[in-house]
Amino acid sequence: MFALLVAFTLYMAFAPVQPALSAVDLGLRHQSFLPLSSRFEGVDEGVDVPVMNDPARIGIETSARAATVIDWRTGRALYRKDADTPYPIASITKLVTALVVLDIGVPLDDVIEVWSSDMRSGNIPYIVPGERVKVSDLMHASLVASANGATIALARSSGLDEEQFAERMNRLAAEIGMDNARFVEPTGLDAGNVASAHDVAILIRHALENDIVRGIVLKDSYSFTAESGMYHSLRSTDALLDSRISEPPYGFLGGKTGYLPEAGYCFGAAAHDGDGERVVAVVLGAPTKQARFDEVSALIYWTFDAYEWPRSE
Repeated sequence: MFALLVAFTLYMAFAPVQPALSAVDLGLRHQSFLPLSSRFEGVDEGVDVPVMNDPARIGIETSARAATVIDWRTGRALYRKDADTPYPIASITKLVTALVVLDIGVPLDDVIEVWSSDMRSGNIPYIVPGERVKVSDLMHASLVASANGATIALARSSGLDEEQFAERMNRLAAEIGMDNARFVEPTGLDAGNVASAHDVAILIRHALENDIVRGIVLKDSYSFTAESGMYHSLRSTDALLDSRISEPPYGFLGGKTGYLPEAGYCFGAAAHDGDGERVVAVVLGAPTKQARFDEVSALIYWTFDAYEWPRSE
C-alpha cells in the first residue's frame, strides 16, 4: 500500500497541471503488476541491468490494454502488461515511414507535388493538392501534426508504390527486432498495421537514435511555406512536450501518438532522469486521449522511483 501511494504521489507531483484525477482515473489500483524478472529482451548474460529497489513493491496497473517500459541501454523490460500481443498502433506507424524514407536516402530538400490521391480522412490535412512541398516539410507535417496526406506524399517521395513501401516497412521492422509487427500502408489509418507494446518500445528507441527524427518530434510547433507559396502552421499532437517531465531533473526525449477506433489511444515516449538513465514507455489502447499521456507519465516516474541503475566504480 505504501509503495502504491509513493508512486501515486510522485505522479501527482510531477504530472502536467490539469483537472484533478482520481486514482481510478489514473489507472493506479491495488494490484501487483510487476515486470517478469526472467525476461531480458536483447540483453546478453552478465550485462548489468536495472534492479528493483523492493521486489515486493506494488506496481502500476494501467487502463490501457497493453503497456511496457524498457531500459534504453539494455533493452530490459522493467514493466509489462500484455506486452507481446500485436495490436493496431495507428499513427505511431508514421515513425516507420519516416525511417524508411531516411533509409532509402531521399534528399530532404527534394520537392514533391501533392496529389489529390494523397489526401486521407482522419485529421487536419495541412497540405492541399497541387502544392509543391519539400520532403523535410512533409516529414515535419507527418511527425509533428500526424498529417495523413503529408505522410502519403512523404512515402511517395521514395519512388516506391504503396505495396513496395509496405514491404520496406516490414523489412525495417524485422531488422530492428519488431518481431510481432506487420505494416500494410504508411499512415496508420489501416488497422492492419499492428505491433506489440514491446515492438513499439523498440521502434521509439530506434527512431529517437536518429538525429533528424528526434529533432522533429521534439518540436511542439512548426511552420513552413510550401514551394508553391502557401504558408502552413502545425501543432504537435504530443502533450508531454509541455509537461513537467520536460523539466529538470528529468528530460523528455520525444514520442509519437496514435489513434484509431480499433486501436484506442496509443502513445510511446522516452525520458531520462537526473542521472541520465533513459527509459521508453508505451501504452496501447488507452481509453481516452488524456489517459495515454497520464499513464505514460506515471509509468516513467514509477520506473525511475522503483529501480536503481548500476553505477560505474
